[in-house]
Amino acid sequence: MQRYFLIFSMIFLSYLLLINYNPPNQEINGIIDSNDSEYSQLLDNEEFVSREDIYSEEIFVDEAACGVNDFIYIDNKNWKAKVNLDNGKISYAELTKFPTAAGSNNNKLLFNDCGSERYSHVSGFAFLNRSLDKKTLFRLSENYQDGLNNVYVFEKQLNNVLIKKIISYSDDDYYLKIKDSIENLDQSEIKLAPFSKIDRSSEIVEAKGSGFTDPSSFAYLGPAFRTSEENYLKIPFSDISENDFKQTSREGWAAMLQHYFLTAIVPVDNQDYIFQAKRKSNGDYSIGIVGQTKNLQVEGKTTFNHKVYFGPKIQKELTKAHPDLYLAVDYGFLWWIGQPMYQAMNFFFNIVGNWGWAIILVTILIKGILWPLSYVSYKNMGKMRQVQPMLKDIQERYADDRQALSKAMMDLYKREKVNPALGCLPMLLQLPFFLAFYWVLIETVELRYAPFLFWITDLSARDPFFILPILNTLAMWGMQKLQPQPVGTDPIQANVFKYMPFIFGILFAFFPAGLVLYWFVNSLVSALQMYLHGPKAQ
Repeated sequence: MQRYFLIFSMIFLSYLLLINYNPPNQEINGIIDSNDSEYSQLLDNEEFVSREDIYSEEIFVDEAACGVNDFIYIDNKNWKAKVNLDNGKISYAELTKFPTAAGSNNNKLLFNDCGSERYSHVSGFAFLNRSLDKKTLFRLSENYQDGLNNVYVFEKQLNNVLIKKIISYSDDDYYLKIKDSIENLDQSEIKLAPFSKIDRSSEIVEAKGSGFTDPSSFAYLGPAFRTSEENYLKIPFSDISENDFKQTSREGWAAMLQHYFLTAIVPVDNQDYIFQAKRKSNGDYSIGIVGQTKNLQVEGKTTFNHKVYFGPKIQKELTKAHPDLYLAVDYGFLWWIGQPMYQAMNFFFNIVGNWGWAIILVTILIKGILWPLSYVSYKNMGKMRQVQPMLKDIQERYADDRQALSKAMMDLYKREKVNPALGCLPMLLQLPFFLAFYWVLIETVELRYAPFLFWITDLSARDPFFILPILNTLAMWGMQKLQPQPVGTDPIQANVFKYMPFIFGILFAFFPAGLVLYWFVNSLVSALQMYLHGPKAQ
C-alpha cells in the first residue's frame, strides 16, 4: 500500500508541474481557399489584423480614445461601458458585480483602451477601394426601449456614405447585440467587408499567478475559437506570435480568455466568416471575424449582425450569447468529470445557498457513487491484515530464496483470495476527481471571494489560519493508521510513508480553501468507511 501511495503522490505532483508548464496544445492550421479572390484581397491588404488601426483607417481614428467628451455611456445591472464616438469602439467596460478584490470598491475591468494595457472591441466595415474622411464622429440619433432591450442608434454620414451602428441589450445580460449597417449614397460602387475584432495589448492586464499552489497560474490566458471545424480550439499568444491563425466557418465564436472572465464575438448572420488571430505590427494581439467582400452598388445597403460578450465565465450567462459558448469554461482533459461535478455543485448551491456546503455535498455524493468499489478494497484490506502472520512466517522461512518467497506469497494470496493491489484502488479512484475538481475550482468564478464558515471568507484563496490544512493532515494520518502495514517493508520507504500526511499537509496549506475542503471531507469519509468496513472491522 505504501508503494502505491507514493506512486499516487508522484503522479499528483508531476501533474501539477506539468500543467504549470502549460506548453502549446494546438497546431495552427489555416483553412482558407487560396482561390477565393475576395477573401485573399482582404487578407493580403491585412485590413483585419495587421495594420496599426485595422478598423478602416480611412474612416475612423483613435486619437481621442481617452477623451471624456467623445463617449456615450451605456449600462445595465451587471456592467458599465463606454462607446467611443470616433469609431463606435467599446473602449471601456467594468463589471459592477465583481470587485477587483474582496471588499474593494473598485470593479473588475475588461475593456479599457486607455494607457498601455489596451483592451477593446470594434466592428464595422473595412473599405477596400476608397479613403473616407476620418474626422467625422458618430452621433447618437436615437435611444429607446424595445420591449426588454435598451437600444442606442449611432450614425454618421461622410463622403456620401451613411453608416449606422445599433447597439441593444437587456438589463440582465452580459452581451451586446450589434448591428452595423451602411448605405451607399455615392455615384460609384464601394468594395467592403464586415468585421468584428477584439484588440488586446501585449502588456496583459490579468497577471498570472506565480506558483503551482495558485490556481490562477494554470488558468489559460489567450484566444480560443469555436468553429465548424473545431469544437474548442485554444491558440496561445506564443503561437500567434509565430503564425497567424485563419479558419473559415459559418458558425461559432472567437473569444479572448483569462482567469474567471472572457470576451467573445458571436456572429449571428448565417454566412461564412474568416475566424482570425494575429499579432499586429505594434505588438498587440487581435482576434475576430471577417465577412465576405461585397460590392455595394449605388443606393445599395448591407448589414452585419453579431453579439459581443464581456463578463464572467458563468455557464448560464455564456449560453445566452451562444449555446456552445460554455465550452470556453475549460476543465481540461477531464472535462467529462469536471462538467457534471460543476453541475452537481451548482445544484446543491441552489439548495443550500453556500458554495462550501455545496463542495461538501458533492464530495459525499462522489464517495457514495464510488462506494461499491471502495467497499471491495476495504474488505480486501481486512483480509490482508488477517494474513499478515502467515506472510511473516513465509518471509522468515524463505529469507534466502527470493524466488521461492515470491511464489509462496502468490500461492497464499490465491488461497486466501487476497489481492494486494486493491489497496490502492480508493486512492486511484479519487485521483481523477481531485484533478477535475482542481480545474473546476480554477474556472468557477462563482467561488471567487465566496465565503464558507467562520474564518474561511474566500474559498478561492488559501486558509488564512491554516486550520483546514491541519484538520486535513489529521484526517489523512488517521486513515493511514487504519491501513495494514505490509510485512517486510523497507525501513526508508516506511518512514517516507509515515510522514506523507504531514508532507501533504504542508503542500495543502497553500492550496485554495475550497480544494482543501474537498480533500478533507474526502479523507474524513474515507477514514469513516475504512473504520466501519475495513481492517479494524474484521
